[in-house]
Amino acid sequence: MLQINISTQPIRLDYTNNSAKLSRQTTQPKVEIETTPPTVEIYQPRGELTIDQYPCRYSIGLKNIADFARDNAALGRQTAMDAIARIAQEGNQLARIESKTDAIVDIAANSALSEAPEITYAYIESPEIHYQANPVQFNPKYGKVELNLKRGTIEGNYQPGSVNVQVTQYPSVEISFVDVKV
Repeated sequence: MLQINISTQPIRLDYTNNSAKLSRQTTQPKVEIETTPPTVEIYQPRGELTIDQYPCRYSIGLKNIADFARDNAALGRQTAMDAIARIAQEGNQLARIESKTDAIVDIAANSALSEAPEITYAYIESPEIHYQANPVQFNPKYGKVELNLKRGTIEGNYQPGSVNVQVTQYPSVEISFVDVKV
């Protein structure tokens, strides 16, 4: 009897697998902000205050030289006029001989009498007060915002994957006939 022997050898494959690679390098974006704050310079110069107390002093008799000289000249003029009037009146009194009075005695009696001084309440002038305000000096300085933007970057390197297939053993089928005696 004939016997068939079939022997098979399967295929053997050797796989080499390289994975795909992706390498990335990134640079972070940066925002740089530099600010300068606004400022305001305000300066208030002092005002000028002027107080003139001369009217107040003048009303109580304290005068400057020019006013003192002018007032004394007016007083001297008035005193001279009063003396002229008094002398003219006394001359008229002496000239009236028809009146049977003693004119010299009357004149002497009148000049010996003095009037009592009077107290006078007078208004005292207020001092002159002036104030000159100086304007405010205002100097604003504006603030600034400086923006510096640096963009980020992405650098990529891609290496595709690969599959390497190598046949290490080829398939085969062997058929043989063997004669077997029974």
